[in-house]
Amino acid sequence: MKNYEITPEQRRELIDKGFLLIPNAIPVSLLSKWQDLLTELNKNALKLYSESSGAPNVSFIEGLDKPLLRRVNDLLAFYPDAVLDLLACPVMMAIARDLCGSDAVPLQCDAVFKHKHPESEISWHQDALHSRKFPYLNVGIYLDDADIGDGCINFVTNSQHETQDIGKLVGKYGRDIPDMVSVPAKAGDLLIHDMMILHRSQMKRDNGVRRTIYVEMRPATAVLDQGAQSKRWMELRRRWMGIVVRRSNVEWPEESNAELPKDLKSNSEEIEEILHLREPPIPANYSIEPPNYPS
Repeated sequence: MKNYEITPEQRRELIDKGFLLIPNAIPVSLLSKWQDLLTELNKNALKLYSESSGAPNVSFIEGLDKPLLRRVNDLLAFYPDAVLDLLACPVMMAIARDLCGSDAVPLQCDAVFKHKHPESEISWHQDALHSRKFPYLNVGIYLDDADIGDGCINFVTNSQHETQDIGKLVGKYGRDIPDMVSVPAKAGDLLIHDMMILHRSQMKRDNGVRRTIYVEMRPATAVLDQGAQSKRWMELRRRWMGIVVRRSNVEWPEESNAELPKDLKSNSEEIEEILHLREPPIPANYSIEPPNYPS
């Protein structure tokens, strides 16, 4: 399969602005597959909720006449083959290779459901604070359109280089911080952002749900350097990347293969170990209390 390549211009845009939109990045068949899967996931989660059974890694908001699914963490636990297909597709492999480097690994793969509801608004925040010695990216894979005026994401351009005093900024400027831009996206687009860029999204105003899959990517050496998670947790992410590379038809650089384990077991055995060891993510920087997401 022909490699997808991140161009020097795209790389520069991500560095300069802190975010990069790649239109029509996901193959139509893969997009359709994930749309169907998250429709199914929503239905199953609501059924469990109605039966008071609950479900791990799932959170809801209370709608006017029914609960609304808000977030599902660890999609690998629900649809392991589809997650591997997603991470192994050419554009996701290019992001790992060209933007994160030879030791790139996935950290998380979660889904956010945004509804017409006051609690769909997400306040200004930075996803995870870190030393900035290594790239640390969040890749948003849009399964539905995110339009201007309907709660699309807002970024403060070039705000990713330091920890922001968000309370001070909001107190001074209100919601419209200088250098804020709104970035609409269409189903099938990828929106990559630096984990430290200041961003928010306003309330969704139109009917229907917007579903976005978020994949965090970072060099494994950066995980060790920061020390927020254990060495074993990081090693399992290398094994996760190993089964992704094994799944993919994209050519993978020899220097990147050298970082990956050579003793990989079956996908199901590897995934079971990955899911068994859960460690909390690096906390986000909010001006107010963050949403009550599972962690």
